Order: sequence, then C-alpha cells, then structure tokens
Amino acid sequence: MIRNNIPTKRRTATVRTNAAGRELIDAVRQAHRAMTTGDFTGITIREVEISSPGEYGPTEVKSLRQTMGVSHRVFAELVGVSRELVAQWEYGTRHPAPVARRLLDRISEDPSGYFHSLVKHRKVPAAKPGAKAG
Repeated sequence: MIRNNIPTKRRTATVRTNAAGRELIDAVRQAHRAMTTGDFTGITIREVEISSPGEYGPTEVKSLRQTMGVSHRVFAELVGVSRELVAQWEYGTRHPAPVARRLLDRISEDPSGYFHSLVKHRKVPAAKPGAKAG
C-alpha cells in the first residue's frame, strides 16, 4: 500500500474472539493442514449414523392409539396434529410425515410415560350434598 508516495505496511485486522472462536479457528487450520499435506495427526474423525424413522401405516397408528387408550381427539392433541389427520392416518388416506414418525417412535418406546408427561392432573372438588349440578 502506498500513501503520499511513501510505501507503508499493509495493515492487518486484529480480530478479537472468545475461546469458542479460537477453538473454531484452530480446527479450521488443522483441517486445512490435513487437506493440503495429508497429515491427519491430532484430528479425530467421527462418523454418525442416524436411523430413519419407523414406518407407520394405518394398523400401527391405530394400535399405538389404542395402546394409549385414547380417542382420535386426545391422540391428536398428544401428537400435536388435527383429529382429522389422525383419522386419515388410520384409514390410510394419508401417511405420517417423517417428523411425525419420529415422534411416534418416541411415543412407542413408552406410551404411558409419554401420555403422563403431557397430561395435567387436577383434583375436582366433590359436590356438596344437596347442591344442583350445573
């Protein structure tokens, strides 16, 4: 860089970063070194396999709902979809999307536990003798 016909040093930006940023920069430098030199010393390579969600046809959806002992409406509330969609799953006119199938997998692991984790219990006071139901 030349300023007023006087050569000057090129300024380099000073980057301040936190520990996570420094760790990330170090990792990028290691990856660059490994790719350019073939030296993978000190680098850990992990391979992760994520299984596909289970398949849920009409029979499996209905069986899961019946295992929980709930109606279409309650099952729909537990899963976070409409009652109509649950009915369509059970009649086979629609199939659960992958995200819904992952949730159904979780529910299948412990239907009772899932149910109880979402249902709020409250005590209803007993009716007073002679009081009208209203």
